[in-house]
Amino acid sequence: MLKRHLLLASILAGTFAVTACSQQTEENTEAAVESAGDDAAANADAAAAEVDAAAAEAEAAAQNAGAEVAESADTAGAAATDALENTGDAIAEGANTAVENTAEAVADGANAVADGANDVAVDTEQQY
Repeated sequence: MLKRHLLLASILAGTFAVTACSQQTEENTEAAVESAGDDAAANADAAAAEVDAAAAEAEAAAQNAGAEVAESADTAGAAATDALENTGDAIAEGANTAVENTAEAVADGANAVADGANDVAVDTEQQY
C-alpha cells in the first residue's frame, strides 16, 4: 500500500511538474514560431530581391545576345553580297576567256584554211 501511495504521489508530482513546464514550453514555442516567421519573411524578401536581380541580368543578357545576332546577320549578309559579286565577276571573266579562246581557235582555223587554199592555188598554177 505504501508503494501504491508513493506511486500516486510521484504521478501527481510529475503531472504538476509537466503542467508547470508546459506553460514555459508553450511560451518558448510561441517565441520560436514568431522568430521563425520573422526569419522566413526576411529570407523571402532576400530571395525576391535576388530573383529580381537575376531577371534583370537575364533581360540584359538577352538584349546583348539579340544585338550580337543582328550584328552577325548584317556581317553575314555583307559577306554573302561580296561572294555573289565575286562569283559574278568570276563568271564574266571565265566567259570572256572562253570567248577569246574560241575566237583565237576560229582565227587559227581560218588561217589554216587560208594557207591550205593558197597551197592549192599555187599547186594549180604550177600545173598549167
